[in-house]
Amino acid sequence: MKPGVERDPGLQPERTLLSWQRMLILLAVVGLLYLRGPLDPGSSAVPEVAPALRVGVMAFTLMLGAALGLHLWWRWRSTGHGLRDPRTGQPPRNVAGPWAMGLLSAGVLALTVVVVTTVVVP
Repeated sequence: MKPGVERDPGLQPERTLLSWQRMLILLAVVGLLYLRGPLDPGSSAVPEVAPALRVGVMAFTLMLGAALGLHLWWRWRSTGHGLRDPRTGQPPRNVAGPWAMGLLSAGVLALTVVVVTTVVVP
């Protein structure tokens, strides 16, 4: 990049927002697949999980996705769509707060534990 040429500060936050959106969509898809159950009903390779547990896992993924989605939407709107912080005129804050990544990591860990437990423990 040439000296004196300012890059567009809105591109990086927009790419970050798009990656968060893709992650939330994939989280919902994983929850829906878990809700659906085994791909081969009646197969003994993967044990059948109780419908109540499947609904609970789907509800958990929907609540996790909704909480993170609302947080991202609020942060994106408060930074003028990622261009500048309206109060200071400085480049915007991160699209997501640090707690959002911690919550996402904890949620994925919980989902992993549930899925592994239902497969390993008959």
